[in-house]
Amino acid sequence: MHLEIVKAGREDQQELLAFAKENFLHTYAHRNTPENIHHYIQEAFEPQAFKKELLNHNSVFYKCQLNEEMVGYYKINYAEAQTEPDYPESAEIERIYVSAVQKGKGIGRKMVDHAKAQAKAKGLHYLWLGVWQENPEAIRFYEKMGFEEIGTHVFQLGDDAQTDIIMKLML
Repeated sequence: MHLEIVKAGREDQQELLAFAKENFLHTYAHRNTPENIHHYIQEAFEPQAFKKELLNHNSVFYKCQLNEEMVGYYKINYAEAQTEPDYPESAEIERIYVSAVQKGKGIGRKMVDHAKAQAKAKGLHYLWLGVWQENPEAIRFYEKMGFEEIGTHVFQLGDDAQTDIIMKLML
């Protein structure tokens, strides 16, 4: 079993997009209305919008591959690519996705460790992320990784203004 994390490029757009949709639906569809899920999917995973994110020089996508099969990916945002402007000297981890069959096998931990290394290499002081307050499994995972709650922000899912807990990990 060979697990590796590699930087994704433009050529990975379709694979990343399909993986993101599938894993977003698996994680959130049963906890939200079909209309709000559909609206978010149409907006966030629209091919041109996704391509723009992928090509943003202040965002980097990383694929996690097990025996050359993608089993996860995450996005790290720097500077103005971050979804909140209030966290200087930091990087934001966004869209940490692990395939349903691989959850609980340490892949998420490896991706967070990888993100920590990327941020440290840029001389940043901490990582931060937003996690939906209605996702206790993810909150527990981030707490185990050393993240601490520092605030909240609104995550708009269709017509539902949801509360994300903002969590920070010092490097």
